Amino acid sequence: MISPGIDAAVFACYNPPSDVVDRIIAVSRAVRMVFVVDDASRTHADELYERLANCDNVTVVTKASNSGIAHSLNLGFVRAMDAGAECILTLDQDTTVDEGVIALLNGSIDKLDAMAPGKWGAVGPGTVNGMRYHRSVAADLCETYEIIQSAAVFSAGALRDVGLADESLVIDCVDTDLCLRLRAGGFGVYVDERIRIAHPIGSGNSIRILGRRVSSTDHSASRRYYITRNRLLMFRRYGRTEIRWLLISLRRLIVSTILSLTIEQHRLDNLRATGRGVLDFVRGRLGPRLAVRSSDLGSHESHDGVAVVLVTHNGMTFLREQVDSMLEQVMRPEVIFVVDDHSSDGSREFVVGYVAERGGPRVEIVEDADRTPSSDLFTRIAANFAAGIEAASNYRFIALSDQDDVWEPDRLTRQRDRLLSTGALLTVGNGRLIDEDGTPTGLTLRDSFPVLGTWTSASDRLRLRSILRAPMATGAAMMLDRNLVPQGLPIPAGWLHDRWLSLAAAALGALDVDVRPVINYRVYPAQVVGMRTRTNKPGGQHLSESAAKPYRAARKLFDLSVCLRGRAVDPELRRELTLHRLLRTYLSGNVE
Repeated sequence: MISPGIDAAVFACYNPPSDVVDRIIAVSRAVRMVFVVDDASRTHADELYERLANCDNVTVVTKASNSGIAHSLNLGFVRAMDAGAECILTLDQDTTVDEGVIALLNGSIDKLDAMAPGKWGAVGPGTVNGMRYHRSVAADLCETYEIIQSAAVFSAGALRDVGLADESLVIDCVDTDLCLRLRAGGFGVYVDERIRIAHPIGSGNSIRILGRRVSSTDHSASRRYYITRNRLLMFRRYGRTEIRWLLISLRRLIVSTILSLTIEQHRLDNLRATGRGVLDFVRGRLGPRLAVRSSDLGSHESHDGVAVVLVTHNGMTFLREQVDSMLEQVMRPEVIFVVDDHSSDGSREFVVGYVAERGGPRVEIVEDADRTPSSDLFTRIAANFAAGIEAASNYRFIALSDQDDVWEPDRLTRQRDRLLSTGALLTVGNGRLIDEDGTPTGLTLRDSFPVLGTWTSASDRLRLRSILRAPMATGAAMMLDRNLVPQGLPIPAGWLHDRWLSLAAAALGALDVDVRPVINYRVYPAQVVGMRTRTNKPGGQHLSESAAKPYRAARKLFDLSVCLRGRAVDPELRRELTLHRLLRTYLSGNVE
């Protein structure tokens, strides 16, 4: 029987289970129209949706890329409202509702239309997974602060008034924001105490603390990032007007964070993700999180191929040669991630068009939602490469590229093979220096950035000490294994990406140095960062120059003795990164 109250239902799906079709069909029998929005599933979702072909009132909308539940809900809302729907039921793929639940929701709509005509915004179940929203004794309808969007009914009129879901949140707190925005706009949010649903959240486990049952979701680190960032944003947006909600939600966030850092899995990854969420909240960074940490790799499609991270900034002068050398590799990359730093000469568009014209690999543009421009040149460059590395971290091997060099044809093959054969997490090649016209100068990168003469036989401790004293790695000649990403990122302010990544790899005893040139490194007057801006100064000289800038010197010593030391595993390498040994290494004349 078709519902007289609920006009449409929106299912938000991603890698749906096989039984989702049964849920969709069941709802389609009780609701006039159903919109299924698939968020670029990587499983065989199309085969499942084929079973809906005979359901005339079901429309499947397939997205080209994964962009989060907020975007999926908005697509469904727009489709439903364009079709004339006024009451829209939203459902996750793993929530089961039967005709009885829908009938109760319709009854709630009827009461709200009589009680608060035109002034209600959403209504949903009063109990989820056995937990009530509050301790109300109301027999049915009760006003509340927020409800989960699954099995909730939204008023199309209210949505037109306050706006749709905030897509910059991506996933967590999307329903919280929508509910509190409805309340701020004068629309009530209600629960019906008669309605109970089961809705899987994380692992679905619970524990008792001081006699009270507390949910332990065991969310991934990626979800922990969104929970932290977005919940803090909710506090800032609505905390002044929703005081009681703020206190309740703050307590829940504190408890869930403590559990994620103490008893749940992947505690270290959770700590990093929580810290990153706080940092991005402070910096005002919204949108998708590009980073994929070690615990998240298992839940994303991974690739054993090579990805390239290319950073551009008004690079049209030499960009064609650079891209040609990528496309002429013995082993082509699977994808090129382009991070463009506000070019005004069409660099980004050129790469996309030219690679397609030559039948090259896929090109992905890394947007700047996760980057904040910095006045410090090194910090800005590092942030660009870090964004690209994070975006590429589903790929086993990641090669870094400037915009003005020329690669040797076997660069990718050689560097991938070295990582496989040595077990290193980062390999650094040499490079021949060429001038503006591409003519060899007769010099190499090693002439300006020499490597410890006994590198092949040196201990990890001596290798680390030598790199601490003087830089020897150039990012344009680097390839890293994605397993370095959790240890190498984020890159602290003030560091160049290649300097920090080489130190991170050395601190793990996982740095490989190749004496053979893998690129032709261009040196020319207009170069932003190159041989003139990066000189191989001894550590003592760096330290004495930094003394004139005490804050910067102290910050870098902190980065090494606290941040980098915390990532080192070997006790000897950890000792080398203590403050007094760092000072000794910088001031001494040798590394022995």
